[in-house]
Amino acid sequence: MSRTRTARLLAASSALALLVGTAATPALAQEPAAGTIRVITVEPTQGLDPAIAAADASRTLMTLIYDNLVDFDESGALTGGIAESWEPNEDLTSWTFHLRSGATFSDGSPISAADVVWSIERMRTSESLKGALANVTSVEATDDATVVVSLSAASRALPLTLSRGGNAAILSQAAVEASADYFAMPTVTSGPYTLESLAPKDRAILQANTAYWREGYPKTATIEYIFSEDQNSWAAAIESGAADVANVGYNDAQRLREAGTIPVEQSDRLTPLFWGFDTTTPPFDSKLVRQAIAYAVDRQGRIDACWFGTGAVTYGNILRPWDPNFVEISTYDDSDRAASLAKAGELLDQAGWVVGADGTREASGVAGVEDGTRFSVSVPYEGNWPAAECNTLLLQQTLKEVGLDIQPNKYDPAPFWGDVAAGQFQMYHGGAGATDSDDLYLNWFRSGGALTPLTTHLTDPEIDAKIDAAIAGDAETAKAIYAELEAWQADELPMLVTGYQWPQVAMAPGLEGYYSIPDTSLKWLANATITAP
Repeated sequence: MSRTRTARLLAASSALALLVGTAATPALAQEPAAGTIRVITVEPTQGLDPAIAAADASRTLMTLIYDNLVDFDESGALTGGIAESWEPNEDLTSWTFHLRSGATFSDGSPISAADVVWSIERMRTSESLKGALANVTSVEATDDATVVVSLSAASRALPLTLSRGGNAAILSQAAVEASADYFAMPTVTSGPYTLESLAPKDRAILQANTAYWREGYPKTATIEYIFSEDQNSWAAAIESGAADVANVGYNDAQRLREAGTIPVEQSDRLTPLFWGFDTTTPPFDSKLVRQAIAYAVDRQGRIDACWFGTGAVTYGNILRPWDPNFVEISTYDDSDRAASLAKAGELLDQAGWVVGADGTREASGVAGVEDGTRFSVSVPYEGNWPAAECNTLLLQQTLKEVGLDIQPNKYDPAPFWGDVAAGQFQMYHGGAGATDSDDLYLNWFRSGGALTPLTTHLTDPEIDAKIDAAIAGDAETAKAIYAELEAWQADELPMLVTGYQWPQVAMAPGLEGYYSIPDTSLKWLANATITAP
């Protein structure tokens, strides 16, 4: 059965119902069912501090041990987490969150309004959420069960920001402040599981939080979180019974579907694949160069060769058609490949990169580059991602047609995103996810956004102001602003999005309870059970 549920997600994102959240009354947690679910995935290389760990490898694990004020239900709509309900004031400049009665951390201590205030204050100064929470002016506990967040400007997106899995974590102030090394091995946590052990390069063991506020959850006692850098082996691990859940490669997903013995779920999510650039130095400080690459890349070829027909392409827009703010942009439509390559060549000529004697372009009058310098760029990609390797090899082949020398660089995944954030690469391969247009532009394009240092690298006050106006406005205003932003990014190309990757979740036949979460996290495991086949 399809788990996309995109229509309901859209309604939840755009309707007034999103502004007021409700959830079931909490009850005492029950002893969870026995059993172990084994997940095979990549290691959380950015660590487990929600203030700095923005890459999905870390966020995914954090969603299992930290809860948020706001969560997603099985339909993809916002629902109560530690906050039972919430509402804005009339002009959306203040939001009141009502905490559920009896919610505790894993050691049985109450999740207090003071903990929530401290956690949000920590978020608003964090590397991961300071951009999305830049308009927060104060966070106040008005009583033991009520927290009021005041804003400098209207925002309908605050509940969405506070639902960001992992990064919007509600933490125990006492536990964090008691140990300088708390995030090396977090204890006293708010989520459905507690972290029992973590062995680098091996695995993490998570045990059910028996003090969890949600009655009857989690449904499985243990999560064995197995680290693996070889995605090519993950499907075999499911087939052999060595693992129960894996986000498998696209060729394996196709093969498993054809075999019909291992369930594989796919969902259409806003998960852009992109080429990132250092736009501060040559050659990618030139918009003409970035546009030339946008014309030259083989978008459908990437889908066919590397993603085995899954996912989708885009020719300029980033948002998906199910988003209410979607506008279709076809600037880089490459249905006529010869014409697209010719256009790329013209732009490179204009930028001062002319074809040299050996067919590779070289600088001629490019500011900051010595004449005769060959256009040769190393392009790193995560070494544990086979599809990224395929896509980078395809890039090399395609850009050679317009005289650009691309050198694929299989990079150690552990430091990869840290090096991206530090500006180590001229160009690199990337992919990540967002829940909708608000989430994408707040966290990918706004200064201080959770993923801005990994994607667009922007610090542009004018763009910040447009994003802030979009989340402050009504649906019509937001649509107009996002249409403008989509057109702007397609022209300026702070990063180049060529399409989307859709999660391919393979599961053991005895696993039940999967549902697709808009942020593509593993939080659904709290709902899952496993039985022998």
